[in-house]
Amino acid sequence: MDTIFQAFHLAQYQGSGPALAATLTPIEPPHNPTLLRRFYNDSNGFAVENDIQHYLRMTQSPLSKAESTAWRDIYVAYWKAIGEILRAETGHHRDDWAIKVYEAWKEVTNLLIRGYSHASFGAWTMPCLYTAGKYLRVFAIKADEEQAIKVRTGEVNMEGDTLGDDIMPVFEKNAWLEDAAR
Repeated sequence: MDTIFQAFHLAQYQGSGPALAATLTPIEPPHNPTLLRRFYNDSNGFAVENDIQHYLRMTQSPLSKAESTAWRDIYVAYWKAIGEILRAETGHHRDDWAIKVYEAWKEVTNLLIRGYSHASFGAWTMPCLYTAGKYLRVFAIKADEEQAIKVRTGEVNMEGDTLGDDIMPVFEKNAWLEDAAR
């Protein structure tokens, strides 16, 4: 976690949105190919919130309590999303891996939006929102592809077994991408 939060603190100190957004990317940087795995392995589900709060307190720029809480929540969701991504990469998610990654990343994106509306994040941090939205779209497309494969292979019942399925189909072609657009 040290590397990501050192970059976070430097970005906060410099007021660099692109540098701050780089701390929230779900892709391993070429110059540090184990960064996300180390970030995820540096904590566990029980201690992640306290660990991240500890790293945020070390910031050199004065964050308000609302900002600090918002960033903590964002990085906890980010930690969870990285866990889903790593499980998908190692093959631990055989079913619905793309949907699980999409849902976890959607939480990161929603918490960022909440940071702008409730914690008054500065405009200079907008590249974070762009990065989150960019990857939300990528993960939504992957989830739609996964769903389409299931439909083609017959894993998803297109007939529907419940009353009301005739009104709302079980599967829409770009359901996850449409969800991301909302």
